[in-house]
Amino acid sequence: MNSDRNQLKLIEQRKGKKLEMKNQERDRFELLSAFLDGEVTATERKQVLEWLDNDPKAQQLHSRLLKIRHGIQAIPVPETQPTAEISQQVFRKIDRRRWQKVACWGGGAIAAVFVGAVSGILPGAYSPLPRLAQSPEVETAAEPLMLAINQPAVEIPKAAVSVPEKSVQSFPESKNSRFDN
Repeated sequence: MNSDRNQLKLIEQRKGKKLEMKNQERDRFELLSAFLDGEVTATERKQVLEWLDNDPKAQQLHSRLLKIRHGIQAIPVPETQPTAEISQQVFRKIDRRRWQKVACWGGGAIAAVFVGAVSGILPGAYSPLPRLAQSPEVETAAEPLMLAINQPAVEIPKAAVSVPEKSVQSFPESKNSRFDN
């Protein structure tokens, strides 16, 4: 048990040392960067110069930062256009898009009117114009109307009468019936 605890403590100490080293490296990087930008105090300047004289890692980091700085300064700067010209280009593009929308909606409206006009002019079985309902006229021969008052026109058969063979047996009602109120 003690050996496990000791191992855990050693691991935690190593992690703590690694974290300290990372923090120190980050602080060195920031201080070297500030040194190159001319943003350090006199004491910080002395410390950075001491690092550069004695520490090869600091010298390597310093040379990398100098290369990056020179590379950034060597990037060509694009020519700038006057703001009036840029704003005119932006507004022209906005106006062009506005007219495109108007043309699109206007063309759609004109097409809808055209379709409506053509469908109203052309007659057909599927015309959208309202029509009154008409029933076909069928010619019928005039027959005299016959009324059956005392005798039916068609003979009506008599209904068969069925007699039950056995009647259902009923039980006598008791006084304690569930259905008594």
